Amino acid sequence: MSAIDPKQAEQEELVAEWLRVTPGFFERYADLFNEIRIKHPHEDRAISLQERQMTVLRTQNQELNRRLSEMLHFGSRNDKTQQSLVAWLLRLMKANNKADVEAAITSGLAEVFEVESAQLLSPNSAFGPWVDTPLCGSAKELAAASVDLLASQTTIDPEWQSMVAIGLPLGKSIGANQSPAVLLLASKDESRFTADMGAFYLRQIAELTAAALDRIQAYEIKGD
Repeated sequence: MSAIDPKQAEQEELVAEWLRVTPGFFERYADLFNEIRIKHPHEDRAISLQERQMTVLRTQNQELNRRLSEMLHFGSRNDKTQQSLVAWLLRLMKANNKADVEAAITSGLAEVFEVESAQLLSPNSAFGPWVDTPLCGSAKELAAASVDLLASQTTIDPEWQSMVAIGLPLGKSIGANQSPAVLLLASKDESRFTADMGAFYLRQIAELTAAALDRIQAYEIKGD
């Protein structure tokens, strides 16, 4: 927009304010909608006020349609995830030995989140911060130190574009003080796990996973 002098700006503001308080003006001078020409917002040509208004409305409708499509997509995806989580919990409850529990955790969550990899990493005190604040985001956004820590425990596939590392509070449900393990989920889809993904949701999964592992550990201790 080109600069205008203060006097013209004051006059234009007076005209604009007069139009605001005189809503019947364009009803009495309806032809002005077609006579007054203004620059097209996206093209190098002049259009009428009426056409400009239609352009604005069309853009707004497109944005509303986009947001509605996103809401329907995420709503449908959330419903599917919820159903998958219930099935996963049932499978977890039925598992009665360490191998079955670990298989239910990894393969079950790989299906729930539709990811290429789900792994349980051995307990390590360095995983402590990820219990309250899971590591989550696209591979290129994650801190190098965090990726290096994961790489010291498992092989990082270069095709993984997003990951989540959830700290598992092992021993909590049986009153034992243990180093946390980590549940690592990785996807080739960069948008699968994002930095703003709900930590509360991930912590719930961590609590359930840790409780299932603690249950098996308690059985093994009693068996000994």
